[in-house]
Amino acid sequence: MASGTLASRLTGLLRVLVLAWVLGFTPIADAFNLANTVPNMLFDLVLGGVLGATFIPVFVERLALDGERRAWKSISSVVTGALMVLVVASVVAWLAAPWIIEGFTALNRSSSSESLHTLSQQRMLATSLLRWFVPQIFFYGIIGIATALLNIRNRFAPGSWVPVANNVVCIGVLVWFHLVDPTPTLHSLEGSSHLLWLGLGTTLGVAVQFLCLLPSLARADLWRLSFRFDHKDPALKTISRLGSWTLLVVLTNQLSLYVVLAFAFGLPGKGNVSAYTYGWSIMQMPYAVVVVSVLGVLTPQLAGLATSQDFAGLGERLSFGLRQSLVIIIPCTLVLVVFAQPIVAIALFHANATKQLPVGIVLAVLSAGLPGFTVFQLCVRGLQSMQRAREVFYLYVLENSLTIALAIVLGRRSLAGLIASISIAYSAAAVVALFALARHHVRIASVIWARHVRRSLGASLVATLIMALIYALSSANQGTGLITRFLGTVVAGAVAYITVVVLAQRSVARRSEKWKA
Repeated sequence: MASGTLASRLTGLLRVLVLAWVLGFTPIADAFNLANTVPNMLFDLVLGGVLGATFIPVFVERLALDGERRAWKSISSVVTGALMVLVVASVVAWLAAPWIIEGFTALNRSSSSESLHTLSQQRMLATSLLRWFVPQIFFYGIIGIATALLNIRNRFAPGSWVPVANNVVCIGVLVWFHLVDPTPTLHSLEGSSHLLWLGLGTTLGVAVQFLCLLPSLARADLWRLSFRFDHKDPALKTISRLGSWTLLVVLTNQLSLYVVLAFAFGLPGKGNVSAYTYGWSIMQMPYAVVVVSVLGVLTPQLAGLATSQDFAGLGERLSFGLRQSLVIIIPCTLVLVVFAQPIVAIALFHANATKQLPVGIVLAVLSAGLPGFTVFQLCVRGLQSMQRAREVFYLYVLENSLTIALAIVLGRRSLAGLIASISIAYSAAAVVALFALARHHVRIASVIWARHVRRSLGASLVATLIMALIYALSSANQGTGLITRFLGTVVAGAVAYITVVVLAQRSVARRSEKWKA
């Protein structure tokens, strides 16, 4: 699963690089990224959050309590209801596209006639793209449902690999767009068929992602699934009960994201929305490869342990997941914080680090909150497995309220302050989430300072210090010189990290042998 997630994230990162190469940090890029973010937000709002939080625990519970035949009738009712919601949401989003874009760009305070004209063109471009992107809501929904069905059959790999197909299609579409229109402008794209193919091709990638799941679905013994809807079904009632709280969670999440994007769009300068989008994508790489893979495998296990009320086992599994995650997340965090500027320069700016890059600031500040983000998500998954939807809602209210309050205080004139609001909020909410789990006799806080985590932290600090010293030996800031400088630094850091870890392990082994003797 980790290998599939890694392949998906690497091709996703390549997609981001190609997007930055084709559209740069221009008004067109901000319009594209804004329009492409909205379907994900709307999907989370109407189904995505509920799907991820409730479908697998409820499906596992029905299969454990009702047996295969009755359980699949319930599962069929849930799936049918979800498909109906997706269709309605897609139609409403298509009709409301102009007002959605208007809401996201309302904080832009342009005063000159030229700026107002550019803003108007951006809004029209984003609206046109959003209407082509709206079908993604439906496709993301059926992908999520299909992945949940595969997971309850203990088939985890297909869901982690299929995003590769989506990324490949979108990369091809972007490259084609660049070849037919190397220097696009807001004016040249008005009424252009190139815009149609850009929007349609991006959505096609999501459709292909679902089609790639069909062979796995056919082999997963899901033949009992049928198109039926019973509003009195117990599984549907359970999901409705839990989903009402989860829907409120999603509302608070989307409100917070709206505030961040709206402030970013209204800040001085160009490309702030794109800087946030690209920085978030790069920061999510280690989290997705490590934590998402761990959570994907653990979720059915957690649901089963919660159903049998084995809270000791639940705590052990969560502790294992947190320990495995932090051991890798900690060194990734330090590297991303310290070397955000050269990473971004090499990845997005043709290896040119001669000036400070806004997306580098975004990446560094977001990465500082990555450990807190990881702890928070693991705690939430534990509470969701116990069907503690109300407590999850309260945690997200806390996190998003902090984000919004800090964004208003810190982010009105500073991109760094705006992004810092996210990192601070997640880190603070993670502490509260640990206490929330402990109330249910699931105590995992001690893992944060466990031996393996301490060892990783110590090795990471040593390695990062050595990397910083070696990086400072050269002044190459662009081209091959910058790439060579950075790669040499990474190699030295990896050697230092492995050396410290091995020495620490040997020291523990020697002490253990002395104790036994």
